[in-house]
This record gives sequence, C-alpha cells and structure tokens, in this order.
Amino acid sequence: MIDQLTIEKILDAANIVDVVSEFVTLRKRGVNYVGLCPFHNEKTPSFYVSPSKGICKCFSCGKGGNAIHFLMEHEQMSFQDAAEWLANKYGIPFRKRELTDSEKALQNERESMFITNQFALDFFKDTLLNTDKGRAIGLAYFRKRGFRDDILEKFHLGYCPDEPDALARAALAKGYTKENLIKTGLCYERENDGQLRDRFHGRVIFPVHSIAGKVVAFGGRIMNADAKVAKYVNSPESIIYSKSRELYGLWQAKQAIVRKDRCFLVEGYADVISMFQSGVENVVASSGTSLTPGQIRLIHRFTNNITVLYDGDKAGIKASLRGIDMLLAEGMNVKVLLLPDGEDPDSFAQGRGATEFQKYIDTHQVDFIRFKVNLLMEDAADDPYSRSELIKSITQSISVIQDPIVRSVYITECSQIMKIDERLLINDVNRRQREQAQAAAQAPRPAQSADENGQNPEPATTESDNPDTPDTPSEPAPQPEISAEDKLRQQVRALKREGLGPMMDKERLLSQLIVRYGGKVMCTFRNEEDQEQDMTVGQFIVGSLQNDGLEFRHPVYKRFVELMAEHIEEKDFNSEKFFMSHPETFVSLTAASLMEERYQLSTIFKDNKPVEDGQRLLQLTRHIMADYQMEVLRLEIKEIEKQMQDPSTLESTDKLMELQRRYKQLLSARAELSKVLGERVVNL
Repeated sequence: MIDQLTIEKILDAANIVDVVSEFVTLRKRGVNYVGLCPFHNEKTPSFYVSPSKGICKCFSCGKGGNAIHFLMEHEQMSFQDAAEWLANKYGIPFRKRELTDSEKALQNERESMFITNQFALDFFKDTLLNTDKGRAIGLAYFRKRGFRDDILEKFHLGYCPDEPDALARAALAKGYTKENLIKTGLCYERENDGQLRDRFHGRVIFPVHSIAGKVVAFGGRIMNADAKVAKYVNSPESIIYSKSRELYGLWQAKQAIVRKDRCFLVEGYADVISMFQSGVENVVASSGTSLTPGQIRLIHRFTNNITVLYDGDKAGIKASLRGIDMLLAEGMNVKVLLLPDGEDPDSFAQGRGATEFQKYIDTHQVDFIRFKVNLLMEDAADDPYSRSELIKSITQSISVIQDPIVRSVYITECSQIMKIDERLLINDVNRRQREQAQAAAQAPRPAQSADENGQNPEPATTESDNPDTPDTPSEPAPQPEISAEDKLRQQVRALKREGLGPMMDKERLLSQLIVRYGGKVMCTFRNEEDQEQDMTVGQFIVGSLQNDGLEFRHPVYKRFVELMAEHIEEKDFNSEKFFMSHPETFVSLTAASLMEERYQLSTIFKDNKPVEDGQRLLQLTRHIMADYQMEVLRLEIKEIEKQMQDPSTLESTDKLMELQRRYKQLLSARAELSKVLGERVVNL
C-alpha cells in the first residue's frame, strides 16, 4: 500500500483541471469548469471540475472524485497505478514497499520481457509501413480487409519479414538478449543447430495488449494460403502472458465499454478491428478459445452487460454454450446476437456504419436463455429423450444464475415455452444448486498471486497455437467472486431492508462534518483542571458516540469515525486532506463525494456568516448529532413498543416492567432532544 504522505503530495501537486483536460474538453464557468461527462453519453454538459477543492463530479451519472479517482474510473486503473501515473506526471517521488530480492528479480525479468516486446512491436510496424515487402504483402493484406490507417495505428498492426531470422538479427544487434527473445516467444531455437528463428516470419502481426496497455503477446496470420502450416500462430504462455487472462482489444475498448455499459464478444482479431472501425468500439475477442473465468472477470470489471455475437454455424454455437453458462454464473446479463447466414462479425461490419450496425443489434439481440431454448427445441422436436436432455441443459444454465428473481422469471418463461410443469423445473434447478454448492465446498482452493493489474490470474494452460481450434477446459464453472465494492453494496442494501435507511442518512451528515470540519475548533470549554480547552468537531462527534455507546451501521461511515478517533488529539488536523488522500479507496472516494454536497441551514443563520464560524459550527454539529440521536431513540422506542405487544412479554410481569421503565427513559430523552431540534438542517 502507498503511504498517505506520498498520496497527499501527489494530490497537492496534481491540478485536477489539467488531469481531466487530458481526456475531456472543459470550458470555464464561474470558478469551476464544465464539460461533457466521459462516463456516459450526454449532449448537455453536466460534468463539473472544481479546481479549489480538487474534485470533479457528474451531476447526471454521479461519478467523480479527486484526480486519482478520475483516472481509476476513466482509465480503469488500480489505485496504485493511478497514483503512480500522477506521480510520474508531476515529478513526485513514488515510494512503494521495499521488494525482496526474489521479487526484484521477477520484476526485472518481467520488465525486460516487456521492453523486448515493445522493440518487436516497433520493428513489425516499421517493416509494415517502411519496407517494400511490408507494403507489398502486409499492408496490401490490411488494405484488402478495408482497414484504415488510423485503425492500423490504433491496434499497432505490423508485418514480420519472410526471412526466418530478420527480427532475431535486428534485436541482437540492438543489444536484446537471446534469452528474452525466447522467453517472450518471439523466437525459438532450431533443434539441429541451436540457431534462432522468428516465430512469426512471413506473417501479419496482431499485438495483444494487457489492460494497462503493455504488449504481452502477438498473433500472426500466414500470408501464403497454400502453406502447410497453421493459419494463425500465437505467442506461447510466459510470466507476462496467459491466454486465459487476456482479451484481444480490451485495452482499446475499455472506455467505450464503460461508456456504453455493454461489451460485445467475438472470436477473432479481424472481427474486433472491423467492428471497431465501423464505430462499434466496445468489442473484444476471446481469440478463438473458450471463455475462461479470468477473461469473464476482466469484462465484469467494466460492465454487467455482454452480448455474444454468433454467425450461423449451429455446431459452433452449441460448442460455446458452456462459456455462456460461465457468464451467467458471474452474474452477468447475457444477450446473443445471431448474424445472417454466411456472415461473421468481420464481414458484417464491412461497409456498415455504427448506426446501421447498432440498429441491427437492437432489433435482433435476444436474451440468452430464450435463445438457448429456441435453438435446442429445433433439435428436440418430438423426441422424448432429446427433450429431456434439453430440459437438463436449460435448468443447468438457470441454476448458475445468482439472482433469485431472475432465476424465477426464467423458470416461468421456460415452463411456458417448453410446456413443462414449472414445479419440475424448480425442483431440478434447486437440485443442481445443491450439487454446485456441495462441489464448491469440497473443491480445494489453490493459492494465487496477483498479476500486473492486481487481478488473481487463472492457472496457466497449454493451448494450441491455432486460435481457430478452441480449447475445452473441463473444470466446472466456478461461483463468482464478490468484489469488495459489491460486498459493500450488499451490506448497505441489507441495512436499508432492515429499515435503517434514515439512520444511515444521519450518519452521512455526521460523516460529512468529520471530513470537512473534523479538525476545526467549534467551541472552548473548561476541563477538570479549570483550564480552557478547545473542542473540535471531530472530538465532539467521536466523544458523543463513545459516551452513548453508539456505533455507526454504515461500514464506510463507521470507518470515518474510527479514523477520526485515531487522530483526535492531533493539533491542526487537516481532515479534508487526510480523508481525500486516504489510501483506502472507499474512504477517499466517499470523502470526495461528501465534499461535493452542500447543506443549507435553517433560518437561525440569517446573518450569512460562513459555516466555519465557531458558533455556527457548534450549532450545526449539535443539531446533526441530536438528529442522529433522535433517530436512534426512534428505532429503540419502536422496538420496545413491538416487544410490549408480544404475548410472551405480557406473560412475564418482570420483563414487562423493565420494558416500561426503559420506555419512559427513552421518552424523556426524546423530549430533551426535541428542545435542541427546534431548528432543522435541510439536506440539499
């Protein structure tokens, strides 16, 4: 984890307007700047940037935060990567945890391989554009496919000379090592004499980028249609490349996927490029292999919605249905788009613009479960055995869906389509879920390390060099891993279902006071030694909660109180800077959100003095704390009233008397708080 001092230095140096302006066109409006939101489609600007507070905010979709949060959302970076990007931009020394010797060695090895791949990328691009054979063979092929110059550059397409060792000779001459050329898979040693040979010689090149934009591998397509070699050759697995964890085109598509909130999944390199060129930019490819959990989690980082594109090959569709079940198991909303007979995404996209393509998508994509039922029903016909197999296949797909409401809807629809008793489908789905839960409980969980993007990789698999030959992993579809963000949302939803929504609204108000004014003095009092002592907003809130034995229910707001308590004795504590730069992402992101909101006090503050004025701040803090305490009393009074009406309580005189005694205490406390709450605070 990055130390907080470094984060504070980064945010102090980072000009939020400069950072956002690299991705969004801004114009000045008063003291702030405004532009079209980069996180969703809009025609009227609703994205505001406040240079004085160092935050940005879209008042339509709600996304925003400080400079780090903006980069995390826009570039889909981790917190550390975003902070490091800003540190490099503004020349801030970036301190990380000291690596062990073995970690340093691995890091150096990885960096050397990335550097070698970058050299190869530049070599392939230069050969394509600046050599006679490159233009005559490679560029001519891309021109025939209809690829524009900007697309060639966007996807870094290239060509490897037909000489068997052209890349090897050029790399060695530049000082790149034979060892790294072999490790990256760019070259291999000939068995009879140990000579280096280029893996991709005579092929057009499709580089594969990681989600961070680093070149991790290459795919090469042969130009000689009569050659008795594989049509496609791909880089072998290495410490920087696992095919099961990469998606072709994701680096180019990730922003469009977030913006459109949907990902289109195709098979090949050309499919991605042709669709991208036609204007449908939110598209990725599995590069001819079956989907893996690692690839699905990559997509799920950007959207919950995915549309799988198929051509008219029914055999190919049926072979890939298992991958769709894995998408459903990950909680994704899956649709299917069947292209006209004889068309694939590449050919269909040629000559069609984004509007025409999108119109076809909107009118032809269907829900996966309905698609699967209709597809298999054709084969089942009136054959009882085939129909029973169809039912099993459908219930298997439904059983992996996590949302019980969605499961129920699909069961009802499938019952009607297939004319089967709904109870039979429910029983079979429940049985399969029990079996899956039992299998998951018994399955061993191997330890995994994080990849360069902080994600848990899938175990490396040995796959064919030919992407047209799909692999068929045999492991069962795993249950989805719940992210920290999803866990937090689940906790908050559960609290709201318990009727604690109003309580958390009060907690939010107090949390905002902590973030904005936690270290500010609001009054002076005399302590036990009869000495004058300042009391800050943070001290008052934390002390009030501790004295009453109260604890926030919302997990993030609770964390604010914990952190405030740790720094409660610090002099001149800058709570705004502390929370906005905190390395725990939920803390800093929520703090930025709280900084964006405004509160209007009631008519007791007609003098228009700033909130920071001591007397005004004291009144405001007391009001909000009393409002929170009133909500605590309301819930406890409601619970006691419920218990006193319970028949079992009425049978116990002692218990009833104790409840009545507590009830009177609560009513008395409520009356006292009502005096404080003569004036209200309105949340705008």
